[in-house]
Amino acid sequence: MDLLTLLTALAGILGFLYLLIIGQKSIPEWLAEQKSKKKHIEQPALRKQLDKTTSRTLHNLPHRSDFVGREHEKKQVHNALQSRSHLIMIDGIGGIGKTSLALEVLHECLNARQGDTSGGTNPLLFEAIIWASARDHAISLNDVLDIAARTLEYPKISELSSADKRHEILKHFQKNPCLLVIDNFETITDQALIEFIQSIPEPSKCLITSRVQNIRQARSISLHGMQADEASILVQNEGKRVGIDLTALISNGEKFQQFYEATGGAPLAIRWSIGQIKQRGQSIDSVLNSLHDAEGNIFEAIFERAWLLLSRTSKTVLTILPVFASSASKDAIAMVCDLSGEEIREGLGQLVEMWLVEVSQDIDEINRRYRLHPLTRSFAGRHLSAKPDLEHRTKLKLAEFFANFSSDRGGNRWSWQQYDEIEAEILNIFPLIEWCFNNGVPQAGIKLTKSITFFMSVRGYVSEALYFGRKAAHAARNNGRPEDLAWLLIKGVGWREINGGDPIAGEAFCREGLRIYEELEDPEGIQNAWFNLGRALLLKEDFDGAMACYEKSRQYLHLKHDRQSEALFQRELALLAILESRYKDAQNILELLTPQLRENDELLFVNAIEHLVHVYYKQKNYESAYRSGIEGLNFARKQKRREITAKLCRTLAITEFERGNYPSAYRYAKEALQYYEKSGMYSNTIEKLKALISEIEKKS
Repeated sequence: MDLLTLLTALAGILGFLYLLIIGQKSIPEWLAEQKSKKKHIEQPALRKQLDKTTSRTLHNLPHRSDFVGREHEKKQVHNALQSRSHLIMIDGIGGIGKTSLALEVLHECLNARQGDTSGGTNPLLFEAIIWASARDHAISLNDVLDIAARTLEYPKISELSSADKRHEILKHFQKNPCLLVIDNFETITDQALIEFIQSIPEPSKCLITSRVQNIRQARSISLHGMQADEASILVQNEGKRVGIDLTALISNGEKFQQFYEATGGAPLAIRWSIGQIKQRGQSIDSVLNSLHDAEGNIFEAIFERAWLLLSRTSKTVLTILPVFASSASKDAIAMVCDLSGEEIREGLGQLVEMWLVEVSQDIDEINRRYRLHPLTRSFAGRHLSAKPDLEHRTKLKLAEFFANFSSDRGGNRWSWQQYDEIEAEILNIFPLIEWCFNNGVPQAGIKLTKSITFFMSVRGYVSEALYFGRKAAHAARNNGRPEDLAWLLIKGVGWREINGGDPIAGEAFCREGLRIYEELEDPEGIQNAWFNLGRALLLKEDFDGAMACYEKSRQYLHLKHDRQSEALFQRELALLAILESRYKDAQNILELLTPQLRENDELLFVNAIEHLVHVYYKQKNYESAYRSGIEGLNFARKQKRREITAKLCRTLAITEFERGNYPSAYRYAKEALQYYEKSGMYSNTIEKLKALISEIEKKS
């Protein structure tokens, strides 16, 4: 082959290779393209692929800390990671353990990739877990992308433009299952980062921890305080870690409960408290005082940043909320804060989003309740106590609100249908009455006490009715309020003393009230006074005196033609027959009375049938006693009448005992005992019930 032919052949081969490798581009164009590809990390030598057979997960997670409990919450996070949700949020108040929970779950994921599933879960496996924390400083999208590049071991990505970084990371996320974690997301202000986490493609996901519920698309796991048993273990572990013996705290049930409630089950507060005992030598009581008074750097750690983020309206609402001793309705909060509907929605909305206020899950807004975490209450209470005039005005305003609220719902008369609404506020009302009498506003306390007097009697708040009734009567006597005093002496404290307290004192109260009503020439008051005196004498077994009182009371009934009062009189005649052991006479009266009351007055029906059940039992008609007892019990539970429920349960217990139905007898006896022990009264009844339970246990 001559030289020319050889060169021609060589040129053809080179031309073919040129077209194969470079194509239609010029050499400068081809070189520029190769440089760009190198820059975009497309060459295999620079783009390290994760080996899917390896047990190693790329990550930059911090070390896991001592972790206690939270099994339910861990399962929730694992389930969320395994779901189709690409964005998961752990939210809750500061110091509640969001970061610790996230780290525990993620380390379980790491261990599972190495074959360790001792955590009892089946974690989702990730090729990489990227941790970015905004705890100590603000971070942007660019910061997160750089952290991701380093964790994925693609440091060259950090040299790209922001747009190219975003493109490359998202492309990797789309190809490999990765988890991006952003801790303390509430501090993020970079809108580009917010948009980025919402655009992460499958199969990758994003997990954030936040004090603010502000990502609507996220699947949320809301974190509350630890359970008491979990908190106990944490106290033990923390005590061992710092080298102090906390057995005395843990074994003292009452003291530990105080400690648990003061910290709200927040791990940070628990650890801080133990640190105070160790480092500063404080007693547990002084630590509890610090928690209640919001003293200590823990409150700065939890609340300082949140306070700065609040709007003026939200700060107003948070400052005033401690006037409520318990959860509160939106209407009550709006009233004491003097805010419009739109303002209260905005203020409460931000507080709920930031976990400074917790909201119940009721669908109907009218039933929704708002409550403060114990630590938030201490923090907000410190702000309120700095403004004593505001606190005084607000509590006085709230007392007036609840007095009207309770009266409108029948709390000062025998009208039980709306008592559930009063019950929802009772943990606010009781402390407020106490505050009124202790802070120079007795008239407000009297009005509020009267507004719930009948409610307390129907719902079985016996000791509270006596306590507040006595205080209110004392205040009315000392402040020249004869009408209020007579009302309280007859309808309040006098009736309760007669029927569960001190009958002799009750009789004296009723006689004093009768004198006042006679001076005021109040016929309804006089009628009520004679009626209550009749009951007092009846229980003293002064039957003639009792009948004389009832007849005087009945004279006023005749003038009013009051059907309910006539039924009351018939019931008293039945009770008189019972006390005189004339059970057949009592049965005849009650069997005529109960059908009428069943249709016309359910409240009085329950009282009458409770007497009838007792009559049947005394006559050893156990079948009728049981049947009527069950009917009465159903009505009593419907009305939530705790005292009558306990009485019926006691009679059913002894009835079932006589019938040989020991398991049933035991259940009724235990239910009755629970009420009587909680009431703090009825010591004789309690002893009898305990003896009955002992007999039942022997029989069964």
